[in-house]
Amino acid sequence: MEQPPVSHETQTAGNTAMILEIVFGLFAQLGIGHVYTGRIGLGIGLLVATFITTATVGFAACIFAPIGIIVPIISGLQAKKYLLEKGGNGDWGKVAIVGIGGCLTFIIIIVIFVVFGGLAAIWSSSNF
Repeated sequence: MEQPPVSHETQTAGNTAMILEIVFGLFAQLGIGHVYTGRIGLGIGLLVATFITTATVGFAACIFAPIGIIVPIISGLQAKKYLLEKGGNGDWGKVAIVGIGGCLTFIIIIVIFVVFGGLAAIWSSSNF
């Protein structure tokens, strides 16, 4: 079955989705490329799963470095394929909203860990 020709704008948007997914995925924010394609639910789900994995596995995940490289590439190729099949262009507005929300969530989680870690250090050093 022959597919219809893809416009230059759609091809460019597909490449952008792939690059976004790979680059952000390498920095533990998998899903941004899918948000760009308009699949916000999938993108947020991948973003949350990446945060949970990073929080639970932590930096020991470097043992699984090949997985951390291969998964964003595969996900990026899927985002590109979806956009090429669907046609159309990506949406930078959705990327900005989800990206900023993801960054703020990550910062809040770090602050919570620092605050509770500091409180635990104070509590353990006190003479109760």
